[in-house]
Amino acid sequence: MNRVDKRRVRAAFSRSAAAYDARASVQREVQDRVLALVAEAAPDARRVLDVGAGTGALLARLAAARPGLRPAAVDLAPGMAAAARARLPGAAVAAGDAEALPFGDARFDLFLSTSAFQWLPRLAPAFAEARRVLAPGGVLAVALFGARTLHELRGAWREAAGPGPGERTHRFFDRGEVAAALAAAGLRVRAVVEEERREQHADARAVLRALKEIGATAAVPGARGLGGRRATLELLRLYEARHGGPAGVPATWHVVYALAQR
Repeated sequence: MNRVDKRRVRAAFSRSAAAYDARASVQREVQDRVLALVAEAAPDARRVLDVGAGTGALLARLAAARPGLRPAAVDLAPGMAAAARARLPGAAVAAGDAEALPFGDARFDLFLSTSAFQWLPRLAPAFAEARRVLAPGGVLAVALFGARTLHELRGAWREAAGPGPGERTHRFFDRGEVAAALAAAGLRVRAVVEEERREQHADARAVLRALKEIGATAAVPGARGLGGRRATLELLRLYEARHGGPAGVPATWHVVYALAQR
């Protein structure tokens, strides 16, 4: 189980709502693949729920391709939910939690989530909620960032901070955990696959800045006080020493895609 401060996650993503679409390039690439998956797996689905919907970009793209779509969206961050509401007139949009969805049973034919479930403390309750709101035969398509995500950053922080409470960084779920949680929720797993995508940044400080701009501050290590500032400077040095090159430094996003059915 992850130690996740949902209040911190909620506040960070609310702050980033206005700039999110312009900054979140990898997240848009993940949406591209999920749209391709559901075009094959659920071509006729019209009652669609996106959980962790952010600004509503994924649903807007799906609606453009599917006349008659009946979209619904949930996001933990009120700022994101407000952006989705403005983008999706007539959609049912709520600020809410993936572990306690504000919808009745068997309401949807397709359950979507991209780049969101990695911020949950545990996967099983959210997948159980997905099963509850899906109609029989309904399809789930989820993409989340997996265990090797930002390994450059997290490894440098562990080395910089040394042993003790400061060494803890956000823990991302691996492919096996995703598959196990889907099965535990009573969903029929059709596929769980993974890939890695890399972004290049000018330097380590640019990586931290980019993460903060999209609200992903749960992945940004930090500690208070003089010791924390020293550790952060050492993090920057180690990141660049271990991974830097003529093109700058990489940031790896390990994406796990899951397709399942009720």
